Amino acid sequence: MARHLPHQNRQWLSLPHLSTGWEIRRLALIWGGFALALVFTYITIFSLIYWFASLLLQEVNRSLAVFMTTLLTLLLLRLLYNGTQQVIDRLFFPDTANFKEKIDAICHHLTEIDNRERLKQFLGQQLPARLLVKEVYLHPQPRLETTKTITLPLEMGTRSLGFLTIGPKRSGRSFGYSEQVALKQLQEQVSLVLSGIQLAEAREAAEKTDQLKLNFLTNISHELRTPLNTVINSTGLVADGALGEITETQAEYLNRAVEGSEYLMNLLNDILDITKIETGQLTLQPEVMSLPEVIKETLPLINNPLQKKAVRLTVELEDNLPPVMADRLRVRQILLNLLSNAIKFTQEGSIRVRAWHKGNTVGVSIEDTGIGIPQESLPLIFEDYRQLVHRQQLQFERRRHLGTGLGLSITRALVELHGGKIWVESEGVPGRGSTFTFTLPLSTLKPGNGSKAMVNGKPVPSAWVNQ
Repeated sequence: MARHLPHQNRQWLSLPHLSTGWEIRRLALIWGGFALALVFTYITIFSLIYWFASLLLQEVNRSLAVFMTTLLTLLLLRLLYNGTQQVIDRLFFPDTANFKEKIDAICHHLTEIDNRERLKQFLGQQLPARLLVKEVYLHPQPRLETTKTITLPLEMGTRSLGFLTIGPKRSGRSFGYSEQVALKQLQEQVSLVLSGIQLAEAREAAEKTDQLKLNFLTNISHELRTPLNTVINSTGLVADGALGEITETQAEYLNRAVEGSEYLMNLLNDILDITKIETGQLTLQPEVMSLPEVIKETLPLINNPLQKKAVRLTVELEDNLPPVMADRLRVRQILLNLLSNAIKFTQEGSIRVRAWHKGNTVGVSIEDTGIGIPQESLPLIFEDYRQLVHRQQLQFERRRHLGTGLGLSITRALVELHGGKIWVESEGVPGRGSTFTFTLPLSTLKPGNGSKAMVNGKPVPSAWVNQ
């Protein structure tokens, strides 16, 4: 079994922990050398004090000389002990000499390692030379600890990272207590470095997986769109009677085929968009644009589903709305998603589209008189794959029209990519409906050298320009 290292720090001149014979011999040599150094130092200091006093004074006070010698010797006591220990270690125990300092230098070097190959090379080649051991190796599972080796469990919190085995020493001696305490620092540093490497590897693997998923979906989407477009166009021509007269029943079934194909096409687009958003590969093509014009361009796209319901659409646009810096196609997608949702959940009543300017933003709200959203569901409305279904909705909507639960999630992501905000308000009461609101930042225009800012080929009023 791998043994854990103790947490205590050895104190100067505290009772030593001796677990091997060589530690007893080492301690005996240190204390023997320390005693000799102490006697030599005491005699030397006393002789110097006595000699200087005899030069300066006619009569030397021996008691004072002894007191001064004792005081100076006590001040040098720790220095003498450490010096003796270093000399004994260098002469007889080179693998123990400056062991703590070696570990400090090794830990500092480990902070510069950021990949698994460099870590294995350092632990397998450089570390044995520095610690004067035969081998050092990483292994994922615990092994039986051989004689005179030490195995350090590598952990980060409750997560096991593997094990680090060190030894045996080239001298054949086992690890002493002070060395085990110093190795605790190495254990923690290797765990930290290995944990960082594993996280980086996991992130890289996830990025590769995301890229493969995106490539797969892109290819599948391309392969499916071609036949779907063929089905939509061909079926649409037949349904419109372009190839000959058909009955109402035939037209109804053909229109269902067109709607189903268009639903599949939208589903492919949503899945591709959400994948690009999740992998951070959805990019915008911003331009200075007029939001009222984009709203007017979007409204004809909802005429067909709107005409099938007793719903009145009103549009209220504030005069002289300033331009915004946004991706025209993506803003149209935001509006289309919100308007389609409003139509889907409103059987009768009205839908109102408003646009206004406030501060440094332009806002758009889409208010409907549909079934509304329960208060407890409001925080979940923009989450991925969420569908908040009312019993009333199930009474008048087929399951295939409920969607994937990605529309609002994509809408939120697109608004936030533009630097805007989106939120929803609803009392959850049928007839009072819901209000979705989003804002986009104004375009900062700074025309110079007599040039004029342009939006869609038209000069921008000077009141729109932010200096």
